[in-house]
Amino acid sequence: MIAADLIRIIGGATGLIGLGLVMGFSPTLIAVSLRVLTGTPRPDRAIGWMMVGLVLGSTALLLLLQIVDPRSFEHLLSRDAERILVGRGVDLTAGSLFVAASVWLWARARKPRPVRKPRPTPAGKPWEMMLIGASNAVIGVSGIATMYMTARLLRGVSDDDLIRVVLYAVFVAALVSPYVALTVAWRRFPSLSQRITSVLARLEHADLRPWEAGIALLAGLVFLGLGVWGWHRPAG
Repeated sequence: MIAADLIRIIGGATGLIGLGLVMGFSPTLIAVSLRVLTGTPRPDRAIGWMMVGLVLGSTALLLLLQIVDPRSFEHLLSRDAERILVGRGVDLTAGSLFVAASVWLWARARKPRPVRKPRPTPAGKPWEMMLIGASNAVIGVSGIATMYMTARLLRGVSDDDLIRVVLYAVFVAALVSPYVALTVAWRRFPSLSQRITSVLARLEHADLRPWEAGIALLAGLVFLGLGVWGWHRPAG
């Protein structure tokens, strides 16, 4: 039993690392980091505050999804059949909404992307950087989909709150790792900074709308699958 629990925890941690990287990697935040690194007096501090905002925004979204998850309302229900119907209904509703959102995103991606005006370099103030990080976490379909998957994975791995906290710390480490790596590489490898700037500048100008539509569609299919096959009526 202990071995099975350990395997489940390790598997959950691996999945959370992947979700953390998906949630954390943002061309917008990378572009902001590059502007901060090249034009802000104390870039390390500014990027640190941005990461704090990113973590706070992601955590707030996770807590919100914990509240709306059907398992949070199980104590209000008296029969197993009612719990199954509520859980299945929420999964099917979430899946339908994400599929509908993916269709809208695909239709939007077929149109020419509006030309973006160059954004000014952030001043690096703590409140400004935290707001940039937090807003990037909570605004967008892909972020909601990623945090919903994270919430379900955390609940599925263990019922122990301490284990969930540790696993969420793993997620947070993966979440901020792109910006920690970028800052360290910028400082320690000056010759590499120009290459990083070139690659990330192309990512900043890349059209990621098809990717957002694909993530929304994948999330919708996952939730529809959970709604159809993931709930079973208990025996008796």
